[in-house]
Amino acid sequence: MIPHLKRLNVFLSELKRRHVFRVVAVYAVATWAVVEVASTVLPVFPVADPDLLIRALVVLVVMGFPGVLAFAWVFDLTSEGVQRTGENESFPPQVQQFLQSTPFKASLVVFVLGFTGAMGMVGWRLWLRSGNTPDLDATAVGTALDPTRLAVLYLDDHSPNGQLGYLANGITESLIHELSRIEPLQVVSRNGVKPFRELDIPLDSLARVLGVGSLVEGSVEGEGDRISVTVQLIEAASGMHLLSEQIQGEGTDVLALREEIVRQAVRLLGQSLGRELQRLAGEDEARDPQAWDLFQRAQHLLEDADTLLWAMGDTAAAARVLVRADSLFGEAGSLDPAWVAPALERGWVARTRAGLISASTTNRDPVLLEEASGYAEAALARDPASAGAFALRGTVRVDRFRSGVGVDNLEALSLQAEDDLRKAVDADPGQVKAWVALAELLRLRGEFSEASVAAQHAMEADPFLINAEKEILFTLSQVWLDLGDGETATRWMDEGRRRFPAEPAFPAAKLVILAGRGGTGAVVDTAYALLDQVTEGYGLPRAWRLGRLQVAAVLALAGLPDSARAVVDQVRSEGAPGAYARYYEANVRVRLGQEEEALDLLEGYLEAMPHRRAYIAGDWWWEPLRENPRFQEMVAPDSEG
Repeated sequence: MIPHLKRLNVFLSELKRRHVFRVVAVYAVATWAVVEVASTVLPVFPVADPDLLIRALVVLVVMGFPGVLAFAWVFDLTSEGVQRTGENESFPPQVQQFLQSTPFKASLVVFVLGFTGAMGMVGWRLWLRSGNTPDLDATAVGTALDPTRLAVLYLDDHSPNGQLGYLANGITESLIHELSRIEPLQVVSRNGVKPFRELDIPLDSLARVLGVGSLVEGSVEGEGDRISVTVQLIEAASGMHLLSEQIQGEGTDVLALREEIVRQAVRLLGQSLGRELQRLAGEDEARDPQAWDLFQRAQHLLEDADTLLWAMGDTAAAARVLVRADSLFGEAGSLDPAWVAPALERGWVARTRAGLISASTTNRDPVLLEEASGYAEAALARDPASAGAFALRGTVRVDRFRSGVGVDNLEALSLQAEDDLRKAVDADPGQVKAWVALAELLRLRGEFSEASVAAQHAMEADPFLINAEKEILFTLSQVWLDLGDGETATRWMDEGRRRFPAEPAFPAAKLVILAGRGGTGAVVDTAYALLDQVTEGYGLPRAWRLGRLQVAAVLALAGLPDSARAVVDQVRSEGAPGAYARYYEANVRVRLGQEEEALDLLEGYLEAMPHRRAYIAGDWWWEPLRENPRFQEMVAPDSEG
């Protein structure tokens, strides 16, 4: 008898001599590759049940494994072809006798069964177990139908002679990169979609192969410096087009052109997909199908109103559309009284309408604000923990705090607003409007760093920018301006001007920067151009006093003091100054070096707006006054009242 350890060494050396391990490795790799290719390719063809074929293939692979082991043991592949493996004559008689014994043959059987079992377990985990095979049923749930899983297919080149192929590829890869930065999305990498560039595969089949619920496709066409890019967002499950837009570009700078096209495409695609995800998330909330239909129709009207307001600047038409949307929300709420969403939407509509009466965000219709607050209270009566209701009530309270009109205790109102907004975001961090209102409240209280944090939370809570997009961009620009970072503030303002060309708040904010930082030469012309944009956008008279005072500050900073004084004198001759006229004239006096006159004006402003003391204390406009004892006393917290 030979020792057990030596028996094992003999067994392993014999397996090695007969190349069994090599055959096992080759067989495992080859069969894995075959099954993987089959899993990818079979769904493309009109096969009745590709899943069943893949499972059958895996079973055959596992069943064939014992035969492959037996073949490897008995035969060997040589330069002369397949030959039977001979006995190892170098073994001593004692070892030869062991190789012919029953224990050794039993070891062979155990070896075959062990390897076959291992092969079966691998096949089970990779392909046979439920949920690990491709889900080809369009009604099934899983990643294949998850709309947040998205694939961007390479754009087609429809230009003459295919001359824009490089641009189509570049736009595709930039879209993949930019969309993958939107946190809720899982975007297939460019290597994942490259193999399908030239294949004519039905989109539903391709979506199942890639395991995505949303597809982006499109094309590039044009000639010379004029480019047209079509982008389409497709719901994989139904094949329905959620978006089909054509983006025009012009210019000789290809990189800048590509960047602008990608920027617009990402915004359009993200918002379209975001609205669809929002719709799907809220679909189960309504108990009455008719109420849900009315709610959706009202939501579409809100989108139309946004277009009229921010893209076309048609306030009157937007107001009419908002009234129609409010009526539909009201009908939906009547059909489903327990549903909170219609009441909340009516509150937000009332708040939007309240802001249409004036060019200033400070001046909102108090009657409509009260109506909005009433809807928030009604929603809280139905659901005392409603984050949306707290967000609405808190936002209305911020509006009232900002104006300061008709409020006996502004400090108490400020604390109530903050409490509501904190409750909203604690219960649901996705309450974008609550974050925006909280950032604005903190700004008004002079807590600029905290305001910037809240504004950033607003961006994170709405990566698709489908809720309060204008407010988010404007708030971000304002908080960075409050922090004295004019460069970052300008970047957000410029982004707002690009996205909302008819919204005058962004050129107005740009004018505020110039009135504090100024410049020379063309900056004066820029200030006048911005003033024209603001007055036209808000429907103000061209002689808008506050705007002209800001231009006067720009003139002073540009080294034109006489022109600045002339503008101020003209504004003063037109009537007694209001609180904000004093505020803006004070800035002109600072730029002219007339600090005492500026402080007199600021005192008059604070008599009318005492709750703005903390804001003025940190406002970067008044940096030249910060060391002035009179200014310090004026803005000190204990000086209020």
